[in-house]
Amino acid sequence: MSLQNDPFLNISNSINNEYIKEWQASKKRVIGYYCTYIPEELLYAANLLPFRIRATGHEKTELGDILMVRFTCSFVRASLDLALRGGFDFLDGFLICNSCDHSRRMFEIFNMKVFNREGFKKKVPRFYFSVPHIITEEGFNWYWQEIIELKEELEMAYNIDITDSNLENSIKVHNENRRLLREIHRLRVLEKPKLSGAEALRISVVNSSVPKDITNQELHRIIYKLKESEGIKDLRKRIMFVGSIIDDLKFVNLIENSGALIVSDFLCFGTRNFLDDVQIGGNPLEQISKRVYHRISCPRMMDDHERRLKFLKNEIKTAKIDGVILQRINNCDLHGCDNMLFEHELKELEIPVLNIDREYVQADTTRLRTRIEAFLEMIK
Repeated sequence: MSLQNDPFLNISNSINNEYIKEWQASKKRVIGYYCTYIPEELLYAANLLPFRIRATGHEKTELGDILMVRFTCSFVRASLDLALRGGFDFLDGFLICNSCDHSRRMFEIFNMKVFNREGFKKKVPRFYFSVPHIITEEGFNWYWQEIIELKEELEMAYNIDITDSNLENSIKVHNENRRLLREIHRLRVLEKPKLSGAEALRISVVNSSVPKDITNQELHRIIYKLKESEGIKDLRKRIMFVGSIIDDLKFVNLIENSGALIVSDFLCFGTRNFLDDVQIGGNPLEQISKRVYHRISCPRMMDDHERRLKFLKNEIKTAKIDGVILQRINNCDLHGCDNMLFEHELKELEIPVLNIDREYVQADTTRLRTRIEAFLEMIK
């Protein structure tokens, strides 16, 4: 039973959607963000809908190229290009952290060129906070203080009071959301997976752009639908997909149409979002901060590579992976370094590994397909 034509998941094909419009029609606000190191529960507790900025389906960078050199990540340039064309004018707030140098630069550029461009009159509050690049006790105290200050700035900007009760309710909603996503992931790694990698990505993208209360209801429906299905029965190479941001189906479809099935991933639109929950009890804002700071990291955390490698090894065993595809967007040094290390470290497992450089806007499809098909053919 395919999810291909599921109306709810079709939201993944667009930026704005009906749920955002309904949210704003009820006098509530939407805040855009780039990186998963933001405390989503805090925003939701403030009656703000967190919207993960992406450029799904947008294949232009000309306007973005004027403001950012071509050595900048093409995902960031594509999303900036979309913003300059009015694609994010529906936002009521903008939140940036120093996830990487490329996305961090968006704070100044959105300030100067997007929200202050000619003809744009809407007042959009902007927020910035800093995340340490190592995981230490001192680093957490720094991060928590940043989140405390962010809470105060949100309350002042929107004239609201974010109570502990608001935070506790938001924690429950988001913990339930992650539990449901983990249940869906367990259906991916079965001997006969209940969904494809493309379907899993669509779920993750929609999850980042719809109110979690609504998403949770839909995820219950999707899980029931998946459990009732026979699963994917055709024999394909089981692939784990690792690396830079993926928010568009083109690259995933290219892999799966070449004779593979992506049964697991290590992506920010994927497993890294739902592996860890917020602990219940104590100061709710502190618990939210602990979850975001200490969760399994992306390569921006310089001292956490061993934990990332351990996750890959465990997932390769659990999901019975036949091969790993590492990919990074050109000029992404963080994923470039991590992928280089993974490529060497996974050799001890005798697991085939393909390491690919690519652009966000997929223009070299033939080259990529040839490399992927050759890789799949060499897997026994």
